[in-house]
Amino acid sequence: MTVHRLRIRQGPVDHAWPPQDRLPPTAPGADAPGEEDVPFATAWISPEARRAAQRVLASGWVTTGHETERFENDFAQYVSATHAIAVSSCTAALELALRALGLPAGTPVLVPALTFCGAAQAILHAGLRPVLVDVDPATGMPTSATVAAAAAACGRPGAMMVLHYTGAPAPVAELAEAAGLPLARVIEDAAHALGATVDDRPVGSVSRATCFSFYATKNLPIGEGGMVTTDDPQLAERIRRARLHGMSADAWRRGLPGGTWRYTVDEAGLKANMTDVQAAIGRAQLHHLNLWQQRRHALAERYTAALAAVPGLEPLHTTAPGRHARHLQVVRVLESYGTSRDELVERLAEHGIGTSVHFIPLHHMPYFRRAAIIPAGGLPGADALFPQLLSLPLYPQLTERSVDRVCAHLARHAAAGTRHTSGLRTLVIGAGEAGRALARDLARTPQYGLEPVGFLDDDPAKRRAGFVGGLPVLGTLEDTGTAVPLHRAEAVIVAIPGLTPTRFRRVARAAEAAGASVRYLPSFIAALRRDVVGDDMRELDVRALIGRAEMHVVSRAAGATIAGRRVLVTGAGGSIGSELCHQVRAFGPSRLFLLDHDESNLHRLALELHGDALRSDDIVISDIRDQPRIDQVFRQLRPEVVFHAAAHKHLPLLELHPCEGVKTNVRGTENLVRAAAAAGTTRFVLISTDKAADPVSVLGATKRLAELIVHRAQRDAPPGTVFAAVRFGNVLGSRGSLLSVVAQQLGAGSPVTVTHPDATRFFMTVEEAVGLVLEAARMAHGDEVFVLDMNGPVRIVDLVRGYASSLHVPDVDIRYTGLRPGEKLNETLFSTREKHARTDHPGILAATSPDDTSAELSRLLPELYAAADANDTDELRRALTELLPGFPAPEPMPTPQAGLADPYPDDF
Repeated sequence: MTVHRLRIRQGPVDHAWPPQDRLPPTAPGADAPGEEDVPFATAWISPEARRAAQRVLASGWVTTGHETERFENDFAQYVSATHAIAVSSCTAALELALRALGLPAGTPVLVPALTFCGAAQAILHAGLRPVLVDVDPATGMPTSATVAAAAAACGRPGAMMVLHYTGAPAPVAELAEAAGLPLARVIEDAAHALGATVDDRPVGSVSRATCFSFYATKNLPIGEGGMVTTDDPQLAERIRRARLHGMSADAWRRGLPGGTWRYTVDEAGLKANMTDVQAAIGRAQLHHLNLWQQRRHALAERYTAALAAVPGLEPLHTTAPGRHARHLQVVRVLESYGTSRDELVERLAEHGIGTSVHFIPLHHMPYFRRAAIIPAGGLPGADALFPQLLSLPLYPQLTERSVDRVCAHLARHAAAGTRHTSGLRTLVIGAGEAGRALARDLARTPQYGLEPVGFLDDDPAKRRAGFVGGLPVLGTLEDTGTAVPLHRAEAVIVAIPGLTPTRFRRVARAAEAAGASVRYLPSFIAALRRDVVGDDMRELDVRALIGRAEMHVVSRAAGATIAGRRVLVTGAGGSIGSELCHQVRAFGPSRLFLLDHDESNLHRLALELHGDALRSDDIVISDIRDQPRIDQVFRQLRPEVVFHAAAHKHLPLLELHPCEGVKTNVRGTENLVRAAAAAGTTRFVLISTDKAADPVSVLGATKRLAELIVHRAQRDAPPGTVFAAVRFGNVLGSRGSLLSVVAQQLGAGSPVTVTHPDATRFFMTVEEAVGLVLEAARMAHGDEVFVLDMNGPVRIVDLVRGYASSLHVPDVDIRYTGLRPGEKLNETLFSTREKHARTDHPGILAATSPDDTSAELSRLLPELYAAADANDTDELRRALTELLPGFPAPEPMPTPQAGLADPYPDDF
């Protein structure tokens, strides 16, 4: 949690806030001259509390004593509880309450993924195991379904921690039922919820134990301290003993008249008592609480009314009946707002308005990823919600004018954010002649799909000027990593032709780490004219070629799947694998293992990634067909995330050599899947192809079998392990793909070969392909096949003509070769037997198959492998026909045609 401008209120002022009628009027949306900052939170201690603290200090009794007892009695009465035990903090309260339940060591305890890290620490310090529960993005709190999923992930939870997030009432009894737990095994985290009710019962009297916080910015601010309330006298007694090292209950009274020095310790404890100074402050503050809560409600209603008309700002919903404590004023900053949450935080801070984020999800932190149990499929609700969360100032001393000022700036930034076009927001690296000309022409030509938003340049004169060519200069090249998220950049174009390779790599890595794709224009004139040759496919006018804009697929939440984890990429040296490695590396894995059987490609990739290929311990030379070697690799490396890109994928050649396709694409995948399951891999993503949908080619059939192997692995997977697949269309820019071959043919003056005038295919860019893989790893619950929503297929001949036109070849000579064995006239993304649905990503679909072919796989795969080992093509094709209904029966192979020599891997 990051808190901006937390201010400690000083002075003996006796009123809680200045009356509004004493404030001069301010124009809506304007900052008045000399306007004071609006801190996110203040710590306000009343004059009565200051006098009470002085009284205790003067008494000489400053540890736990009579004042603490009085505070406990007053507090128990306030929340309608029988017992209240004052402790040093809410975190200590949670730990003590869990210890008092007497659970065996290592018992699973359910806890929301979206909570303060101290809550999970309390579980671990009590010797128990946290199990993370996903949340509903609309409420920020768990649901019965997510609780049930977490309970299933750990087998049988021993207890549950329910958080009243932001002060909203949580449906305690409903969640306990979903977990299969009685209320006696529920601990409520009411750090936000003093003053809340569940139905008509005050929070503090609902479950076995409730834990409160008196941190400086809470509803009852003391500075530190916490309280446990319960109606169970035995639980209360255990907590009282445990808060003082486990000493018997009369130990603190031993210095009083009639006291004794004798005490005993029967069980473990810790030092977590509240002092009389804290208690005295708390008792005095408690007298103000009702008035303060009324003020919080009034301010919250003012926020709600003012922000109702601001598009893209959505409050969290409250689903359980009861009274909201209004500890936090949280809004969701949606994509439709036009400005990202992080950029909005910085913009408000520039106007002296403090904000905060509650909270960073627990599984985004390496320690809890290792220590906690995470349900299969991850925590997509928390991942989706976290980038949107924003807490606004809300405290009794806040003025109406300050609320109006905050709301005015929120409305202003929403209006500014909606003025952008539909192109990718683009930072131009270099504000020199090349960069200025590039930015100007991109702005004038929206069909390029790139919208320049500013420059980065090292020239101090340009930065002092502030603007170049009508665009702001937003920093230096070294600021790339911070400028990308701050200005919501989706693409970065390097427009400095003379930039050194070392400096370019540094800029590119920083941009990729922040989630932007990188495009390098060696010549801005060539870039503007799309004068592309060879395999440099990054500067294509994608919209003109494939009839749609390139999608920015990777969300920031995808990085949480990678950060701090051990990641292995098979086929790392290939065009897809190497691009995947570049993007994965940018998300900060603890290790990135590069596996390929081609040592030359691995050497090249390691040089690109590290600048040194000889000292890297993360290069793995291995053939995925070699089961003992793969088993050894997984035992030694223990990868947590596996991206499986290794494959034979040249369609015409696999028709000629189907046994090789089975050995790599089918058996190799099974080797990896089994090794991953044995090594405890948590996420395994297979890269498949659209040709796997109702396959008629060996390529499609072997990839469909690979998908079915992944499907079978998910069925047998332990809790917390996810196997999924993605289907690619034809990837523009991959090695040997259509456009690189067309460029070579045009360059040689040869006719361009196309299979059929009506043939259509689905096309995607390398960036979209890799983004699909990363998003699939984030979204997968297990057993899905993810596909990019590419709107519709494109006629190959239309794409070839559009590409030739971009190379200034208006009359391209096209020779039709005819459909070759295994080719379809029109590809599809889904099988006729599959169901598909939208995901939480608007550009990605997920397919599931009702077929359970696990038994048939187990029976027939050995026959298929035997045919492959014997290089018996006829027997192998017969086995494929039996395994995959609809796959064409074997026919005598025709003599190779001239078209087979055309070097297209994917049947163009």
